[in-house]
Amino acid sequence: MLTNLNWLQSGSPYPPASEKGRIERYKLHEKLFLTKHTEAWQTAFAELSRRYRLSTWDVNTVFNYHQLLSKKIADFVCAEPPTFETGGQTDELLKILNRQRFAAKLYEAIIDVSRYGDAVLKIVGKGLTIASPMYWFPIVAPNDLKTVTQHVIAYPITPDAQGAMTELYVEIHSIGQIEQRTYAYDEKRQEIGALKETKTNQTGLQDFAVQVLTNVTHSGSIYGLDDYEIINSIVAKIMWRLHRADAILDKHSDPSMSGPASALSYDERSGLWYVNLGNYFKRETKDDPDISYVTWDGNLGDNWKEIELLLNQLYILTEMGQAFIEGGGGGSAQSGTALKLKMVSPRVKAARIAGMNAGTVKTIVSLLAQVNGITLDYDTLTITWHDGLPDDPVEQVNMLTTATGGKPIMSQYSALKQRGLTDKEVEEEMEQLREEQATSTPFPLGVIDVNGDKEPEAEDAEVLE
Repeated sequence: MLTNLNWLQSGSPYPPASEKGRIERYKLHEKLFLTKHTEAWQTAFAELSRRYRLSTWDVNTVFNYHQLLSKKIADFVCAEPPTFETGGQTDELLKILNRQRFAAKLYEAIIDVSRYGDAVLKIVGKGLTIASPMYWFPIVAPNDLKTVTQHVIAYPITPDAQGAMTELYVEIHSIGQIEQRTYAYDEKRQEIGALKETKTNQTGLQDFAVQVLTNVTHSGSIYGLDDYEIINSIVAKIMWRLHRADAILDKHSDPSMSGPASALSYDERSGLWYVNLGNYFKRETKDDPDISYVTWDGNLGDNWKEIELLLNQLYILTEMGQAFIEGGGGGSAQSGTALKLKMVSPRVKAARIAGMNAGTVKTIVSLLAQVNGITLDYDTLTITWHDGLPDDPVEQVNMLTTATGGKPIMSQYSALKQRGLTDKEVEEEMEQLREEQATSTPFPLGVIDVNGDKEPEAEDAEVLE
């Protein structure tokens, strides 16, 4: 880890020697994410081929569990974007977030959290962007290696005629300030040259313009643990086992035959013997061999068992078991509750990532609002995460109905609004319902006084007197 800026000097290597291992791991995981497994593991597969005296090591059956893992985690964390509430400025905030495509950028950041262990987001002007962790170099306090004092973003720029980069662009982020530098750079020697230009800008922010989302960390490092390192050997072994099984099956897929020598014919042009299957082959005695196909009884059972065991370990270590095999249920329908119970492990993992980064996401949203003219109180800003799984409306209604003792849980107006109708459409629908209800209601029965409008006759008048 870096504790100062001394590595940014003429003649110093880039990237710094202490960071090369991390950068190389990032490059490897980028290849795995982009389905370049054969290239990423070329050395390992070539060594296995040499050990077993095989003619080729090109493993071309790729199972990209890595990309699937990162996308699934991002799906559970923020495929359904989190919702934000403020003290009265929620609508203005949502407009800013929509203009900035915040949901899409957060999704990309969570993918980086999975494949690299960290995601680097940066406020640029009035916008939000994502930088690759390959170019991120945090400077930590010498007395506390978990406290970041500055963030450095550095990467080569300005290619020459041969495509080699000739300059190194550097941003040094302090709280409220960004210093920009340009150095000469020798890509062949990976060496920083002389300082060519420098300037400083004030951000006006009360925090770093660079904010970092992270995966699980530990006391020995400031960097998050990625999700790939723990499964790389398992996926490589699965691919190798399937590659060898595939090679064996291909080798024995061509039919072979056996029979007497009399069945062979000689081709003078090619100088080869062949079996002309259109001919009749005479058998002198019953002991003469018959023409027959040679069948191969290959036993790959142990190979499949090992692959199954490796897959089970993959499901366990990624914490994605049911999410990886989703879709294998033969199309059977499941309730929302049953689906969520099956997805407990990936939901817990997603909740862990969301919980660790909730504070940083709030900070990013507050800074983004500030540069766009809205001052938000961090303490009153709330964030609600969703697991991305579909809700079961019937189950939700049943639960709410039970909780309220069978009483209505919403008005007709709200129920119609949930169908996506506009206010005018809802009013028209309500009026139609009232008219239909009025026409379907029977006329109430009552007592009618047929003499109500007549004068009493003489006899009746006497009786009344």
